[in-house]
Amino acid sequence: MLRDPRYDRSRLVEAAARAVSTRRVAKAIALYRWVLAFEPTNAEIHLKLAPLLARRRRHFDAWQSYAAAARACATQGYADRALAIYRQAAKALPREIGPWQAAARLLQRGGRARDAQETLLEGSRRLRRARQRPQAIHLLRLAREIEPWSFDVVHELARLLAADAQREEARVLLERLERRCGGARLRRVRGAQLRLAPTPANAWRWLAAALAPAPEPVATSARGA
Repeated sequence: MLRDPRYDRSRLVEAAARAVSTRRVAKAIALYRWVLAFEPTNAEIHLKLAPLLARRRRHFDAWQSYAAAARACATQGYADRALAIYRQAAKALPREIGPWQAAARLLQRGGRARDAQETLLEGSRRLRRARQRPQAIHLLRLAREIEPWSFDVVHELARLLAADAQREEARVLLERLERRCGGARLRRVRGAQLRLAPTPANAWRWLAAALAPAPEPVATSARGA
């Protein structure tokens, strides 16, 4: 393969670093792109480039570089490093759902389904603005594919659906969740039902759950008794 005689990775990376230090971000991006033209899967360069793209609000391009770096690490067997990159991407790109989805997929492939679900739940909670609600709902739907009746996932999904004018689905989810829990969780579900439909019946059901005695602690025998 013919090489461009002007290509010198070390020189270009050093020049890019100097450009960053003098706040010439566009220049640094161009230099890192030059390296990637020859080495498109270079994870180190993608990780240098991605935050610069994020600073310039080129969010799609930034996510592509973060994802390329994470994939390269995962392919080489460094799953924990890939997960750390996805976390870095989620912090740098708070409006993107891609990092949360990718991290969850990687965790599932590694047999860590519970961690994958927790990651999707966390991602949904980071998307707090009203216009981000559809993305948050999507992450929670993915979480339900892992475990359909996880209390925290379904409770949060019902809350977001109600806020997003999808009240009938929220009602059904809460009714079905109600059958699967008791104690403090039941009180939370009844409270959500009351907020969704403030009727006398729902008020009475919430009051009944609120006034219900707490379950007795399970007695444990002393060791050796």
